[in-house]
Amino acid sequence: MFSAKMEKVNMEDISLEPDIVRKIPEEIARDNCLIALRRVNGKVIVAVDEIPDVTLVEELKFILGVELEFVKSHREKIHDLINTYYCKENLNHALKDIKENESVSQLTAENISDRYRFQNSPVIKAANYIINKAIDERASDLHIEPFQEDAAIRMRIDGIIHEYIRISTAVYPLLCTRIKIMAQMDIAEKRLPQDGKVKYTRGKFDYDIRVSTLPTIYGEKLVLRILYRDDKIEDLNKLGFSRKDEEKIKNMLNRSSGLILVTGPTGSGKTTTVYSMISNIDAREKNIVSIEDPVEYTLEGVNQVNVNLKTGLDFALGLRSTLRQDPDVIMLGEIRDEETAHMAVRAAVTGHLVISTLHTNSSAESVIRLKDMGVPEYFIQDALIGVISQKLVRKICPYCRVEYVPSSEEIKKLKLSSGQVLYRGEGCERCNYKSYRGRTVIYEISYGNGEIMNFFKNDRLNFEDNIKELGRASMRENCMKLVKSGVTTYGEFLRVCP
Repeated sequence: MFSAKMEKVNMEDISLEPDIVRKIPEEIARDNCLIALRRVNGKVIVAVDEIPDVTLVEELKFILGVELEFVKSHREKIHDLINTYYCKENLNHALKDIKENESVSQLTAENISDRYRFQNSPVIKAANYIINKAIDERASDLHIEPFQEDAAIRMRIDGIIHEYIRISTAVYPLLCTRIKIMAQMDIAEKRLPQDGKVKYTRGKFDYDIRVSTLPTIYGEKLVLRILYRDDKIEDLNKLGFSRKDEEKIKNMLNRSSGLILVTGPTGSGKTTTVYSMISNIDAREKNIVSIEDPVEYTLEGVNQVNVNLKTGLDFALGLRSTLRQDPDVIMLGEIRDEETAHMAVRAAVTGHLVISTLHTNSSAESVIRLKDMGVPEYFIQDALIGVISQKLVRKICPYCRVEYVPSSEEIKKLKLSSGQVLYRGEGCERCNYKSYRGRTVIYEISYGNGEIMNFFKNDRLNFEDNIKELGRASMRENCMKLVKSGVTTYGEFLRVCP
């Protein structure tokens, strides 16, 4: 019937046939950790994590109607494929059930909470399928947007928004209401923006989801930001910092007092870098306190405080209270206002190491921002240890990366040598045909002790040229190196460093 000794396969090297995959019901696939891969020589190849029993084999043969061949793979890989290949079909079934069985006119603020406790509701299933798909894709944000003809569901993956599916205007209000209930929002209020939070559990992992609504002319637009608590805090080198610059950052962290800033636009990985920096400080010998909005990772030995604007606990109040707690190191999620900026700088010059972020595009702009917030120049000069300015670029998918001969424009802009090749992705199943998989950091590091201030005074417009003179690679040059080494593409270079 089948061999007790199964061949081991690497799922990354196998191309699946979706029609074959979906012939096995999802419930059977999940319960038995198996997935049909493809048809070969009249047989269906089925991946399992352990030898199946005779009853299961006969059931699968009846369902598929052909002979089977079993191969062995890792349990986690099989589950990942199940999540990928079954999600959209299940969502379509749930959306169809909603159209047939649900009516928005039946939903009222009085009865919806009781009604939607039942997990068999197609609306609940649809909401869960959409969130699960976003998690499988490691999307940072999930957008649900109503328009005149239909509603779009889009996901931000590796910094770029991709459309996932469009749903009818009849289904959209039900889905919107369900998510608002999950986030403990007022479902009757549709004229004003609202914010809420969802504690979402999937398998053995918990996720924090921040939900925001915005009234538009066609209805409420929802954005769900997903925080992945299962992510591990990576070393600076694994984030994309060179070994040499990693040591420079660690030297900054060895200082007993001063201000270290991590700057960049929204979504540039600043918080991830700050967490990695904090993990390099010995919490057993230091009193480390963080003030965040929200706490995205839990750190062993670090006293983490969640900002809560509803109760009046903002960054300024949190910092003021923290200074009474005998801190050695203060991690401030973000410097947003004048009061917080003044307090952070004063803390840095009075014996505390302060690490924080700013929404600026360069080291020079961070000085400008602090000055605009009213912080005296001499305070900035005394406090500032260094500034790490960063952005994120998408990495070429390693499974479909190919080399090509660069154009004359690419040769000129990248200053390529004769015969040098570049790389790009062709698109494959592993990257969902996006040609990219994951992101890495590009950065520049500038130092305090008057250095940044002197450059700022001399010529704020040529700040980047000044740091080049000291032999430090600018962010643009950093990105060019990644293009030449095949980590990212010329298109990403133009997008991030125009």
